[in-house]
Amino acid sequence: MSNLFRTPSFRGRSASILHKPHADRDAVCRQLDRLGVEISTAWPELPAEAEQADLLIFDADAGHDAQFPWPVDAHPMPMIALMGTEAPGRVEWAIRRGAIAHLNKPVTSSGVYGALVVAQRTFAMRRASEERIATLEARLACRPQVAEAILLLMQHQDGDAETAYRLLQDMAMKSRQTIEAVAGDLIERAGGQNDGRREA
Repeated sequence: MSNLFRTPSFRGRSASILHKPHADRDAVCRQLDRLGVEISTAWPELPAEAEQADLLIFDADAGHDAQFPWPVDAHPMPMIALMGTEAPGRVEWAIRRGAIAHLNKPVTSSGVYGALVVAQRTFAMRRASEERIATLEARLACRPQVAEAILLLMQHQDGDAETAYRLLQDMAMKSRQTIEAVAGDLIERAGGQNDGRREA
């Protein structure tokens, strides 16, 4: 039986580490280096170019919002929190800041690879969900246009709503567009024809 997932490789990826000089940071760097990850470190603040990194590992114990060059609700890459405390406030802050995986302190000689895999896959799933939601919201916003296009087709074809909707679907399939896009085109063309008749 074939595997559902390929074993991820992080060779050639880049990682920013937001942590003061410490044995924990050194341990993370050693593991990342073995995985072929290009490393940059920063403290107490991330430089603006850190947003271009493939992933971020940050200190959740001593971290605060002003250290990041992007807004709290922006999560530009997979983020891993380094945590030595389970204080609810610190855990909540790390999650709000974008952590989708974590490493316990003190950092040992293993664990980074697993955290990278979890963070990468969770981030990809989150992005896919956000894209699906955005698509659904856009389609929902266009529903009034679809209804208007169905009314236009009913008037033009002298048919019922079900027949008009099927015709709209056929037009969308033939033109390889969404129903919403076809509906918008129909309304725009109908508006143009009406303007022409008014000018005449």
